[in-house]
Amino acid sequence: MAKPLPWILGAGVVAALAARFLLPQFAREPDTPFLELTPQNVAAQQTETAGLCPWRAPEADLRRFFPQATGFRDETLILSGQRLEIARRLGHPPTGEDHALPVHRILQGQLPIGAVITRRVKGESGVIELVLAVGTEGQVVGARLQRLREPEDVAKCLQSPAWLGAFDGKTARSSWQLGKDIPAVPAAAQTSAKALLEGARTVLTLLDIGTLLDIGSGAAGSRPHSHL
Repeated sequence: MAKPLPWILGAGVVAALAARFLLPQFAREPDTPFLELTPQNVAAQQTETAGLCPWRAPEADLRRFFPQATGFRDETLILSGQRLEIARRLGHPPTGEDHALPVHRILQGQLPIGAVITRRVKGESGVIELVLAVGTEGQVVGARLQRLREPEDVAKCLQSPAWLGAFDGKTARSSWQLGKDIPAVPAAAQTSAKALLEGARTVLTLLDIGTLLDIGSGAAGSRPHSHL
């Protein structure tokens, strides 16, 4: 005798649910290879990470911030072993981005005369890309925004020589506070301004930790570039 259609449909639904929820419990995921945290592996992973901020105009920035430079060398400072120190200095746990710091070491001949560090921060209207030029004593010697999506009035404020110029001389030990050691901005620009200040303080802190620990000599991904 033929089985009623509702019973057949019900059995089909039960079978589908069983396949959906029970079978994955018995399926074994393929083994994920362990990736040792070495300078070489960190550098390779960073190359594939979309979140890294490129240095878009090195020649123009060198002329602007380090006119005496003859070239630069790319390095990556590995900071994964300094989580507690980073958290203590920043006042919050480090993000994944804080475990390795790409640095463009600026050279005059073979002599390091500074560094350029780029950083992406989340502004009110999208990502802002900060270029920070740093002297040999860890002090800012120049800053510019190479990309931003802020409204015209906000962009004008954040890119003004008066505001970005206030970064000069600041170090990782500075307070980086709006209205204190950095000029205040209109309300519409405050979210993006605070993000930029936090980004600048963070990279200076990471650079300072790396320099104090003298880990730059073992930096990953070191590549020399001539200044044309």
